[in-house]
Amino acid sequence: MNRQTTAVALVVILPAAMGGGCSAILSTGAPLPHDVRERSVEISVHGEPLTLRLASPQTPVSPSRPLVLYASGDGGWFGAAVGMFHTIASSGYPTVGISSKQLMDTERKRFKPLGVAQVAEGYQQIIAAARAQLELPADTPVVLTGWSRGASLGVLVASRLEADSHVVGLVAIGLAAEEHLDIESDTDDQDAATDTKVVGADVPHARPLALYPLLSPISPWRTVVVQASGDGYLPAARARELFGPDSPNKRLVAIDARNHRFSGGESTFAAALLDAVGWVVSGGQ
Repeated sequence: MNRQTTAVALVVILPAAMGGGCSAILSTGAPLPHDVRERSVEISVHGEPLTLRLASPQTPVSPSRPLVLYASGDGGWFGAAVGMFHTIASSGYPTVGISSKQLMDTERKRFKPLGVAQVAEGYQQIIAAARAQLELPADTPVVLTGWSRGASLGVLVASRLEADSHVVGLVAIGLAAEEHLDIESDTDDQDAATDTKVVGADVPHARPLALYPLLSPISPWRTVVVQASGDGYLPAARARELFGPDSPNKRLVAIDARNHRFSGGESTFAAALLDAVGWVVSGGQ
């Protein structure tokens, strides 16, 4: 990912009830409510192992309630990434979490060069496996979410998934300006205010993929980008320039926060997520 102009996205889904309180949303997260079960399973994606983190309410879920697919940032499954997953799972949606780092590492072993089509096929396999593991109908709607690189992946694959994926929308938080699928980047669990290195600049074959122009073709799905004013990779003001004006199917929400992890604006961030998810889900019903 290009770290000069980039802040990767988080795509997150949060409905009504929040189990631990907003203050824990960017830490490793509060314990899940007693009525939410969490477990991990290993599946095969393109012949390589991938760990799925699964969380779901103990009580039966309405068939119309979407599955939330959450992808971490490129740092892997730790810190703020885990806290966001726990916050999503606490909200009551059946949720599957993946490490973007693990997914990209395994995909790069399998495909050289790696392209969007291969990542989209991997997402198809993840969605199918998550539905089966959580005992959901095969046509359960899906909301793509993720943080940092996880959101970038959501944007890239959204328009490439087959119709039978039943994707109903996307919430991207801290969306990067560009993505490099063939480049390993620094952890997004760190601040980037002073980071001016262009990751992959010395790799001749690396071709950056501009993300914001891909948001319009995703319509008629509803899309929300949530960006921090002090994001060291891509501040909200610059994200607005790339995003353009809001429309009936897409919105950008700017949060007054210090960094990529929304420090100092946690409560506002959580409220924005709740509103964004409700809006996205309502558009898919």
